[in-house]
Amino acid sequence: MARQTRRYAGGMDAARGASYEVKGNPLPYVIPPVAAIGNLILAGVLSRLWGAYAHPTVWQAAWRAALILACSAAIVWCTYAVGRARQTPLRAASMLMSTAACGGLFVLTFTRWSFDKIMTYLLIMVTASIMLAVTKLLHGKGDDARASMFGELSERVKELQDIGKTSKPKQIEGRLVARAEMLPGADFNSLAKPEVRTGIASALDVPPGGVRMIRDRNTPRTGRIEISPVDMLEHPPAWPGLSAPGGSIGQPLRIAVYQTGAPIPLLLPGDSQAGRNAIGVLILLGQAGSGKTELQLTLAAEARSRTDAEVVYIDGRKGLQLPKAFRDAMHVMITNAEDGERYLDGLIPEVAKRAGQIGGHGHEQWTAGCTKCPKFRVVIVDEASKFVESEDTLVELAESVRSVGIFVLLGLQRATGDRMPTSVRTTVGGVICMGVRDIGEGARVLSEETIEAGADPGWKNRKPGALYAELPGTDPDDWSLPGRTFKPDRDGVIGELADYLATIDEAPASPPVRAATRTPAPTSAAPVTHRADGDDDDPDADKDVECAPPPIDPDCPPDEDGADPHEPITVPNRPRVPLDLDPETERQYSPAEIRAMIRQAIVTAYGNGRRQVRPSNFAPLVGIVGENGLKPPTLAKILGEFCQGPTPLLRKNDRGVYEILPPGDGDPGTALARAA
Repeated sequence: MARQTRRYAGGMDAARGASYEVKGNPLPYVIPPVAAIGNLILAGVLSRLWGAYAHPTVWQAAWRAALILACSAAIVWCTYAVGRARQTPLRAASMLMSTAACGGLFVLTFTRWSFDKIMTYLLIMVTASIMLAVTKLLHGKGDDARASMFGELSERVKELQDIGKTSKPKQIEGRLVARAEMLPGADFNSLAKPEVRTGIASALDVPPGGVRMIRDRNTPRTGRIEISPVDMLEHPPAWPGLSAPGGSIGQPLRIAVYQTGAPIPLLLPGDSQAGRNAIGVLILLGQAGSGKTELQLTLAAEARSRTDAEVVYIDGRKGLQLPKAFRDAMHVMITNAEDGERYLDGLIPEVAKRAGQIGGHGHEQWTAGCTKCPKFRVVIVDEASKFVESEDTLVELAESVRSVGIFVLLGLQRATGDRMPTSVRTTVGGVICMGVRDIGEGARVLSEETIEAGADPGWKNRKPGALYAELPGTDPDDWSLPGRTFKPDRDGVIGELADYLATIDEAPASPPVRAATRTPAPTSAAPVTHRADGDDDDPDADKDVECAPPPIDPDCPPDEDGADPHEPITVPNRPRVPLDLDPETERQYSPAEIRAMIRQAIVTAYGNGRRQVRPSNFAPLVGIVGENGLKPPTLAKILGEFCQGPTPLLRKNDRGVYEILPPGDGDPGTALARAA
């Protein structure tokens, strides 16, 4: 009895649902029977005018029958061709409807009517109409297994069942693009899960990274689904040459292209009218072999070919391996780690000088085309983790260089806390992520929105030059669109740059060599190459007219205290501190053991004659105990403990450096033992 009651209730629910469906959109259910009756009326009219009741001659009947037969064949063929992409029930019902209508029209036109003929026609047409109605009721619109573009895949992928409707896919720049609207209460962002994108890629047989989900910023219900059938970045495009030699640095630099073939614009200065901020500091992340060096060389060549920019290239590891013609073409080339470190420290006080010079004539930021502004400075730092010792230095650079016409690129292989502090990653103006170990490594610099949309740079070094770029002035929807640098052509890039410099009488044939510890003035009159791989033995080098400082700008007078604004900035030497940590087996360390290891490291450094340590000196220790065991905040907390107590071991100065106190001011062994 209960079973019968449930069956009755289920039947009532189905009937009620069917009635609501028909009331909501009755046309799909009304059109087939109306068409059947209309076809019967047409057959009657033709029968009276052309057919059996018109008494045509043999030739008249022949050509009239041939005409109706040709029209019927066209209708049946069109129904068959259009229904090929539909489901079998819908296609069968459509073919039955079309064939019965055309056959009934032909038979009823050229033969006399009878009760059996009319009833046979009506029975077939009613059957076809019912089949179409059932298909509509059970399958939504009757055009697919669901009202979406994924068909049966939505039955296996739970999130796809929340799609209410999708637009017809369009082909745009080699991609299939369709807009999707979720059911009320569903979130389009649920489609951004890796398992959903992988399921779609598997169903459509496209590359795993060829599916992107881009949410509409105005509503969580709608978004855009993009599918790339092939990997268009498998073969990088050829380098097209310098984009604007002799132009301004305010024009976009051409360093790479999107998957669609459109260029990725790199705009360094800010533009208040366009609402675009200057980049300031850009992080370039990628492991060895991912193509960072080629991108940096292309960027340096592009910037060097602009008339209002000066380029500083710092590479303390393999700078001497770069071609000599490239090193000579740079305004400043530093190939020594210590000199590179001093140069970056010297940028901080120079920010204030450039700000005074720019603000002195009424500008709020560096402006392209302004002759009173200093030249825009492009500083490219390869292997930046070797140079920057203090978190405060990087944060101050990221926050202050944006408006004074300085751009700093920091090339890194990893963005862990010991190499790039979190406070620095949150203040940079742009990110380029090339091949890394896995998606988690890329998520350290890429935004959460970019990762959720489908960005996955975990191709390591298998695709040299492939990248994702988050840059000011670009559409945020394109941040998850993969790009790639041009096909490596180092000789072509350097050769074209040298040819251009020769046309403006700046050929880097044999530039003067000066001491690497000196930094050029912001408004030097001619390009000067500074080398860090040797000292200057020429006593008359400073008398060279090309190296003489320019006249004093009346709009930017010298400082009141008598300091010479053209005097190069010097920073005290800061040697690195070896901690002599012995490698240990991988295991979990307790907080007391970690503090004991830090104590041993500091005591060893003090015994070796070192009097200063920095957080980055403990990078080997991070490699021993792991990133989770010694995070940057934990390390800072432990070092802060050593600065406290009645007999402190360390003392922190305003530059973020910890001074090891001598035994008279605090016994290192006693203080460390108490802290442990």
